[in-house]
Parts: sequence; structure tokens; C-alpha cells
Amino acid sequence: MQRGKLYGLGVGPGGSGLITEKGRIILAVTDVLCIPKSRVERESVALATVRPYLPANVRIEELLFPMSRDESVLSEHWVKAARKVNALLSECCTVTFITIGDPSLYSTFGYLLEYLRREDPNVAVEVIPGVSSFNAAAALLQVPLVEKNERLAVVPLPVSEEELSNIARSFDTIVFLKVSAAFDETLELLKRAGLDKEVYLVSRCGSEEEYWTDDPFALQGQEVDYLSLLIVKRRQSL
Repeated sequence: MQRGKLYGLGVGPGGSGLITEKGRIILAVTDVLCIPKSRVERESVALATVRPYLPANVRIEELLFPMSRDESVLSEHWVKAARKVNALLSECCTVTFITIGDPSLYSTFGYLLEYLRREDPNVAVEVIPGVSSFNAAAALLQVPLVEKNERLAVVPLPVSEEELSNIARSFDTIVFLKVSAAFDETLELLKRAGLDKEVYLVSRCGSEEEYWTDDPFALQGQEVDYLSLLIVKRRQSL
């Protein structure tokens, strides 16, 4: 029986101009656009990013993935999402699941694909890479992430003081994601570790609300956007 195809599309950090050319081509032929949402989100950044490239008759399906650490709750929603997508593919639809950044980096798409393959091990899938937030941030700052034999760590927050110490001993540049979850605490840890000499905060890179600073410590006590990251250089650039 003929079935549709699923595309996992990374739309970049949040600006329409950073969607890849292949991504735009896929969007133009999409029948159904699937958007991951949580209850706490007021709007979909991913949808706003791709909207200029959507066909007029595209069907939009929101897939609910709640912000929960309860594995049973999460599993229930992944199963529902996988069955929804599987049903759409059974209608021979071209289905595109969009995700901020890249589908292979802390993305909901990996979970969807895992559960979908339980429904149909032979599902037709293609993954379209996207610009990751920290690559876009480094370009904005005009600061190289790593050079020569330097090493890069990408770490979701929060981390403990011991974890930070271990990371700092092994890596020259540290990118912290999910910054809003532990912003003040992380800055204090960086100070105590002596990693406060070259630190950048970048929020909503590529969008109209783009913001960056090389003095995030001045923002302690303030709420930072959930689409924010920190880039920490262990040694100052020459």
C-alpha cells in the first residue's frame, strides 16, 4: 500500500533567513505541517519561522508534548503523536515535522521517530539538517567556537559545580543550552570556577528579537528568554 513520507526539518534558531534551501523546497510541497507544542508555550517559534515558505493550503497539526519529567506521561503523548503522524502517512500525505535548530540536537523529532518506527518499521523518513543555535550565535558574535586542536562541549543546564569543574578541565569552549532553567546559578558557578573572563549570552539568534551581550553577569537577577544560550571560552581569544 502506498504511503506518504515524513520529513524531519530543522528550521534553524528562529529566523526565516536561516532556513536551508532544501528546507524551503520541502516546505513548498508539504501537505501537513506538524508542530511540537507544550502547554506552557504561547506561540510556536518554529511555525513563525517557516510561515513565509508555506503553501496556502497546508494543513497544520499541533502535537502536544508536555513539559514533564514523568516518563509515563511523556510516553503517552509520544504514542499519541506517533499514531497521529502514522495516520497522516496512511493518507499518502507529505508530512513535515518542524523543529527549532537541528533535528539531531536535543530535538523532539528523535522521540517521535522512535515511537513512529514502532508503529511502522518501514516508514519513509528523511531528515533535513538545520542551523544549530550555537553555530548561529558564534557567527553573530564573530567569535570562533574552537580552533586548532581545541575541544568543544555542548551542555544542557543545569549542571553541578563538580560537573562544571570536570567539563572545564577537558574543554576549551563550553556552550550551555537551556540557560533560563538555571541562569543565576550557572553564572555563580562560572565565577567560582574562574570562567568569567569571556562569556557571551545570546537570545533568539536570527530573529527580530535577537539580543546578545558579552557581560551576562550584569543580567543576574533578571529573567532571560528561554531561547538563550551561553558561550564560555576557557581562554580569552588572542
